[in-house]
Amino acid sequence: MSVRDAFGAAVRDLRERRGLSQADLGSLVFVSKDQIGKVEKAMRWPTPELIAGLDRELGAAGLLQAFEPSLRSQRRVAQPPLRRMETTLERAALDWLTTSTGEVRILGSGAEVDEEEVETVAQQLTRFRELDHEHGAGRTHQLVSNYAAVDLEHLLARTPVDEATATTLYSTAAGFWELVGYQSIDLGRDEYARECYLRALELTTAAGDRLYGGYLLSVSSAHLALHGGDVDQTIRMARTGIHGTADIAEPTVRSAFEAVLARGEARRGDEKAATKALLSAEANLASAEPDNAPAWIGYFTPAYLADEMAHSFHDLGHQVLAQEQAGEALSQIASGHVRRLAIDTALMASSLARAGDPEQACAVGRRAVDLAAQTSSARSRSRIDELRQDLVPFADLKSVVEFGDYARFALAD
Repeated sequence: MSVRDAFGAAVRDLRERRGLSQADLGSLVFVSKDQIGKVEKAMRWPTPELIAGLDRELGAAGLLQAFEPSLRSQRRVAQPPLRRMETTLERAALDWLTTSTGEVRILGSGAEVDEEEVETVAQQLTRFRELDHEHGAGRTHQLVSNYAAVDLEHLLARTPVDEATATTLYSTAAGFWELVGYQSIDLGRDEYARECYLRALELTTAAGDRLYGGYLLSVSSAHLALHGGDVDQTIRMARTGIHGTADIAEPTVRSAFEAVLARGEARRGDEKAATKALLSAEANLASAEPDNAPAWIGYFTPAYLADEMAHSFHDLGHQVLAQEQAGEALSQIASGHVRRLAIDTALMASSLARAGDPEQACAVGRRAVDLAAQTSSARSRSRIDELRQDLVPFADLKSVVEFGDYARFALAD
């Protein structure tokens, strides 16, 4: 049994001895029931802060804290499997950068696929994207994933009637697999998301669409790396896409790529590089002509850039600027995009907490909880968990205690 297994078993034993549920324990240490379950099953590495909190709340008298050095060592040793996946992604990025020609490559060899069948797939993708924005991944992921893995792959095994149909089919299929990957992140399945993005990159390369390939690297894969905490890979992916599309990317696309680069630089703490990227992203979006942008980048509006800027300023510690940009984003996000509203509202609350205003943070946080409760998005709930961590320094305040109770009840499974 590994050290992580032993730690999880110890947490479970201590929790059960005290008659606490996973949700009860989660509320005491400001994380979700799901995170406690994953720690107990050795599916998630506990942070030093979480270890200390568990030791304190379970009355372990240092027993759980004693695991911390061994857990830290084991985590370093356990990195190779993840690094292999990252190496595969970076090798694919290098292949795309050096060999993508912009020419269409026919993949299938079976019965012909016509334009009408491809249009049906495109309409299905539009519907799935709308459902994902509104409800999060939990309610639609299985349906979308099954469609992509079965129906869509069967279609890809056939031969398009002409080159134009091939381009549309492969580009649409790449968009489908990008959505499956995006939803996988929303459900905490990061490794599967990498596989989806690799498949999407293969398909967009076959379609001869170098620009969308750059998007899959600079935005999709870079955001995945950022979500997983690999800041260096975030920056490498963003720069690869920017470099590889320098001569073909119109301003909206360049803005989206630079915004992700800014997020990586801000997370790394490089204020100068982050500011440079943000200013460039802002200038590019201001100069863009929406009619000239590809349809798939249509989501990247001033509201979305404001969201990226808010996260960057939050990571850099500029909370007033973070609040200004979060407010700008929230004022423009469509009411149907509940997940994005939940995440940005929780970010606003976290920024207020870090700025020393726990009362207002709790008030805004309740709105974030109400929005998150309307979705099945793990990312929304994770953002609420981060807010609760930001409120730990004010844990004795009545408003913070009541907020924790409210969040636990509203987000109970």
